Amino acid sequence: MIDIHCHILPGIDDGADDLKTALKMARIAVKDGVKIVVATPHCYDGVYNCQYDDIGVLCKEFNDTLHEQGIELTVLPGAEVRLTPELIKLFERGDVVTFGGQDRYLLLELPEIFIPEAVFRIIKYLQSNNVKCIIAHPERNTFVLNQNKIIDGLIFAGAKLQVTGGSLTGMFGKEAKLLAQQILKTQQSRCYLASDGHCTSKRKPILKKALKLASRMVGVEAATDMVSIDLRGTERL
Repeated sequence: MIDIHCHILPGIDDGADDLKTALKMARIAVKDGVKIVVATPHCYDGVYNCQYDDIGVLCKEFNDTLHEQGIELTVLPGAEVRLTPELIKLFERGDVVTFGGQDRYLLLELPEIFIPEAVFRIIKYLQSNNVKCIIAHPERNTFVLNQNKIIDGLIFAGAKLQVTGGSLTGMFGKEAKLLAQQILKTQQSRCYLASDGHCTSKRKPILKKALKLASRMVGVEAATDMVSIDLRGTERL
C-alpha cells in the first residue's frame, strides 16, 4: 500500500515528536502492509510553514536511518498545504510543496468554517499547470459535513478526494464515518485512502482495516486502487 498523507517526519510539525517516535511509526506502517509513505507536514496553516528544502533534507536523513535500521519503508517528500488566498502566487514562486513524479500532486487542506468560491478556480488553475489537487480528509471538514454537496463542486473542478482510514473505522465520529462511506460509494474512482498518521497510539499510520471495510463496500479492486497512486519518476531520497 501507498500512504499519501502521513505526519511521520520527526520534529517538523504536530506529527512524530522525535526520531524514536518516527521509527516506531515506520515499523507500524510496514507491519500493516504499507511500502511507501508520502510525508505531509503542515504548510501555511497558521502554525507551520515547512519548506520543500527542509522537508527534502529531513526525508533523506530519515530514509538513511530507515535503511540502517533495516526498516523496509520509503518516505517521499510532500506536504499538507492549507488553502490560502496567496496560494497561486506561492505556487508561481515555487513555494508550494507538491509531490509525485514531475511534481504532479498537491494535497490541499480546506478551511473548516467557510470554503471560498476561489477554491474551484485554484483547483482548475493547478490542473492547467499539470498538478492534480487532492483534497485532504473532506469527510472530517466541519463545513463539508454541513454542506456536503460541495464535494460535487470539488470533483467537477477536477479535484480528487483523500478519505482518512480512521474515518471509516469510526475514529472521528458517526458523521465523518457516514460521509466517508458516501464518498467511497459515489466517488470511488476519484478517491484515495490514507492514514493521516500522527503518532503511535490513537492516530497510527495504518490502512489495512480501512482497506478491508472499503473492499466490502466497493469491491477489492476498486478499494486497492484507493491505496495506490502513480509515483513513477519520484526521486526516492
